[in-house]
Amino acid sequence: MIGIIHITQHFAPLIEELVLGYEEQYVEVFEREDFKIDDAKEVITQSYLTREKQSLIILAANKYNHAAQNALLKIIEEPPSKIQFILIAKNKNALLPTIRSRMRIITHKSHLELPPFALNVKKLNLQEIYHFCKQNEGKAPSKEETKLQIESLLFALSETKIKLTQRELSLFDTAIKLNQNDATEKHNYIFLPLLLRIYQKQKSLQ
Repeated sequence: MIGIIHITQHFAPLIEELVLGYEEQYVEVFEREDFKIDDAKEVITQSYLTREKQSLIILAANKYNHAAQNALLKIIEEPPSKIQFILIAKNKNALLPTIRSRMRIITHKSHLELPPFALNVKKLNLQEIYHFCKQNEGKAPSKEETKLQIESLLFALSETKIKLTQRELSLFDTAIKLNQNDATEKHNYIFLPLLLRIYQKQKSLQ
């Protein structure tokens, strides 16, 4: 399966989005400040472990050592069965042309351009959730607008250091799938389960 390079300024929310739908044991994330040759060797070792299901190996770094990239060339060009490689960088020039030519490149708008989520996720309460739902009754935002709101919510959680479990991430997976349906889902039907789960999580931590 051809690998993908993602160009973004903010790694954490993108990684959370990418792993949606994958069981924890089928995802490996190598997030480094400087990706070095030893990291490349570890990635190669992990790549050849036997996998029962389609698996994701994510590399995210501000800098990629040239020797490390060269070490990855062969495995990126011919990945083991059931493995997809994802490389994340802030600039495509962080990666060698030989790497870029072997992978599809997706450039993301800066998450700084995302509209802030309407609610303070760190101080959620039931009254605010109720008012949020009331304000959105009867509205029919486009799929793109709803997608941006889901991304804004994920980004807000990341910014406030709220860690999501695999079960909680699966709720976002469901929300994204609902938003992709041909039949437009009601806005509140997508967001209410997410907000209630975040509220319950925050309450349990108090």
